[in-house]
Amino acid sequence: MEKRFFIFLILSAVVFPGCSQEEQNGSVSLSVDPMRAFSYVKEIAEIGPRPSGSAGATKNVEYICDKLKSLNVDFSTDKWEENTPVGNIKFCNVVAEIKGEKSDFIILGAHYDTKLLQSVPNFLGANDAASGVGLMLAMIESIVKSAKIPHHTIKFAFFDGEECFMKYGPSDGLFGSRRMAGKISEEKAKCVAMILLDMVGDNDLNIEIPVGSDEKLAGQIFQAAEKRGKRKYFNWSRIGMTDDHTPFLNAGIPAVDIIDFNFGSSNLYWHSSEDSIDKISPENLGIVGDVTLEMIMNLEH
Repeated sequence: MEKRFFIFLILSAVVFPGCSQEEQNGSVSLSVDPMRAFSYVKEIAEIGPRPSGSAGATKNVEYICDKLKSLNVDFSTDKWEENTPVGNIKFCNVVAEIKGEKSDFIILGAHYDTKLLQSVPNFLGANDAASGVGLMLAMIESIVKSAKIPHHTIKFAFFDGEECFMKYGPSDGLFGSRRMAGKISEEKAKCVAMILLDMVGDNDLNIEIPVGSDEKLAGQIFQAAEKRGKRKYFNWSRIGMTDDHTPFLNAGIPAVDIIDFNFGSSNLYWHSSEDSIDKISPENLGIVGDVTLEMIMNLEH
C-alpha cells in the first residue's frame, strides 16, 4: 500500500456464541479461534514469496480454495490477464460467499499477494499479507460452525495484485480490488459496506483507520471494539492510504481500511526480511477478528 501524508491457551476450533441477552436484543456475538487464525497465517507464509503471477501465488490460491472446500463454503475464482509495468501478468481473485437474511451484501477483503522485492528474494510477508488472509479464513470458519445466519450476505474477497510493481497508479497496483469494484458496479446499490483487513497480526497491535475511510463504518468499528473491551487498539490515523478499499470508495461504496501501518519501530519491518511469523501474535489476530465479526454480524442492529 502507498502511504500519503495528507492529512493462550491453545483453543480447539470452536465458536463462542453470544449470550442469551445479546440474542434477545437481536445481536450476534461470535469469536475466532486465535490459534486457528495463526496456523492459517503460518501455513500461508510457509508457501514462500507470493507475488502476482508467480508459482507461489498459484499455490496460495490453491490453499485458499482447499480451505474453503473443507468448510463447505460456496466460492468462485476470477482469473484474468492484465498488462503491467513489468509485462503481462495473470491474476486471480477468490470470492467466498455466506448467504445472509438479505441479498444486500458486505464485502470483507484482504490481499494475498506479496511485494516483489529484489532486495529480499525470499520475502515471506507473514503480516503483509498472510495475516489478513489467514484471519478471514478463521472468521469464515467461525461463522460456518456457529450455524448463525448473518443479517447481510457476506462476500469474502481474497484479492490478487494489491502490491504495485513500480508505482501506484491507474495501471499499477490494486489490480484485484479494481477488478472487483468494477464488476459489481451493476449491483452497487446492494453493497452496503466494504471492509478491508491488511497487516492485522502485529505483536504490537495499533489499528489506525486511514483518513478518507467512511466515517460511519469507522464509527461502527469503534463501537464494536468498545463492546468487546478492545477500544484502545482501534483509533483514527492522521494520514490517508491507497489500499484495496480505495477502488470501492472511488465507486461510491462505503469502505474502511482496518490496518496497523506501524510494523516494528518506525515501520522498519514493512517490506523487509523481518516480516516473518515470529512477529505475528495469535492474540492480536483474535482481537481484530472478534471486533470485525462483531461489526459485520450486527451491521444494522
